[in-house]
Amino acid sequence: MSEINDISREKYQTEGSAEPNFCSDCGLSLVNLGTFCTSRNCETCGKQIFFVRRAENGGIRIEAGEKFHTPPITMSLDPNSGSFFTRYGLEAFLKTIFTNSLAVDNDEFVDSLKKIEKDIDEKLMTLDCIMHCDLETEKGCEEAAKILDAEKFHAHRHDLARSGFIHRCYTAIENGDSLDAANSAQTAAIFRNLSILEDHHLKEILWLGYSCYVDIVRNQSTDTAAAKEIRLVGDVAKKVESLDNSFLKTLVKDGRPIGPRISVSSLEESTLKAIFEGFSASLFYLIYDFFEGGDCFHCLS
Repeated sequence: MSEINDISREKYQTEGSAEPNFCSDCGLSLVNLGTFCTSRNCETCGKQIFFVRRAENGGIRIEAGEKFHTPPITMSLDPNSGSFFTRYGLEAFLKTIFTNSLAVDNDEFVDSLKKIEKDIDEKLMTLDCIMHCDLETEKGCEEAAKILDAEKFHAHRHDLARSGFIHRCYTAIENGDSLDAANSAQTAAIFRNLSILEDHHLKEILWLGYSCYVDIVRNQSTDTAAAKEIRLVGDVAKKVESLDNSFLKTLVKDGRPIGPRISVSSLEESTLKAIFEGFSASLFYLIYDFFEGGDCFHCLS
C-alpha cells in the first residue's frame, strides 16, 4: 500500500456530501480522482477505490484486475483553453463538430429530434432579451426572431430557426408526410451549420487562415516571377558576351531601346540597361576602350 500515492482528503472531499469520499478501511478515495488513475475493489469493504500507483521509471503502473481511468478531455478552438491541434487533429475535430449526433436508429429518430428541440429552446430561454417570448407559439417565435436579429445574435437566431424546422420535421413524420419531413430535416441541418459558423474562434481561424493562405500563394507567385527574371537576365548576359564590341558600345551609348535590337522582349529596358552598364564597367570593356583610345585612358595618350 505504501507505493500508492497518498491523496489529500481535503482536495477530494465533496462539501456537503452525505456519503464518505474515502474508505474507512484502506483510506483510499471512493470517488474518481479527476486525473489519470486506477481503481479496484477494496479487499475489506468491497467498494471501488481510486488511486495512483507510480511506476519506477515514471508513469502509472496498472496491475491485473485494475481499471484505468482518464480525466475528461476538453477540446476547443479557443487557444486559451489549453487545446492545441495538429493539422489532422483540427480536421478531425471540425468533422466531429459538423457531424455530431447525426446518426440515430430509426425508432429513436423522433425522440432524438424532440430532445434536440428541447435542448435548443432551453438554451434560448436563458437569454434575457427573449425570456418573455413563448417559443411554443408562432407569434412568440416571430417576436423572438425580431429581437435576435435586432441584437445581432446571429448564432441564436439560427438556433431558433433550427428548432422550428426540427419541430416541423418530427410533426411531419408523425403525420406521414415524408416529403415535408425530409425538407424540414435538411433545412434544420443547414441552420445548424450556420450556427456553428458563427463561433467567434472559428470565424477568426477561417479569416486569418485565408489571409495567410493568400499571402503564401502570392509569395509563391512572386518567387516564380523572380526566378524567371533571374533566368532571363542570365540568358541576356550570355547574349551580351557574344556581341561584337563595336555594337556593344553603341547599344550602351546611343540611348535607343536595347531590347528590340537584341530580340529580348521579356525584360524592362531599365533592366537591360543595367546589364549592359555592368558589362561596360568590366575589365573587358575598359581594355576595349583603351585600345580604341577612349576617354577612360586619355591620360596615357
